[in-house]
Amino acid sequence: MNGQPSELSLPPEVLEAVGAYDFADQFAAASRKEIRRYLADFLSYRPWWLRALFALRAPLARLLGIRHAFQPDAPTGPESIPFEPGGMLWIFRTVAAREGSYWAGEADDAHLRAVLAVTADTLEGGARGYRVMTFVRFKNWRGPLYFRLVRPFHSLVVGAKTRRAA
Repeated sequence: MNGQPSELSLPPEVLEAVGAYDFADQFAAASRKEIRRYLADFLSYRPWWLRALFALRAPLARLLGIRHAFQPDAPTGPESIPFEPGGMLWIFRTVAAREGSYWAGEADDAHLRAVLAVTADTLEGGARGYRVMTFVRFKNWRGPLYFRLVRPFHSLVVGAKTRRAA
């Protein structure tokens, strides 16, 4: 299931952390992994084409006066996933989390605020249904301009990471 997230199915803590948004999407995958391992694998997936996209993003970010952060090349381990509010995971500050159930982190920049949320539901046979959702709130004129340029790649990247982590 890919497309728009259903606010009604989000945990209240995640919904509160998300707040108002201008863009939202979601991707889904089934896996037998626990949420910490799923998140670690999601964030650690960095094939050559994804690293190339981030390198191409750098000049665009500089042109628009946007901070450019590279994702670390070192894999993220499950033990490094913070479930405590305020814990940092790459550029994301943990804003809502419940062990085994959900994790949400925000990246707050001058041009936009983004929330990455991952929920885990138990499926038949012991598998977990993961939903990876992104919510974006534009802060100034740079936000929608930047996002319009990267949106096609955003879907490609988040979709690939969602599937690969499973």
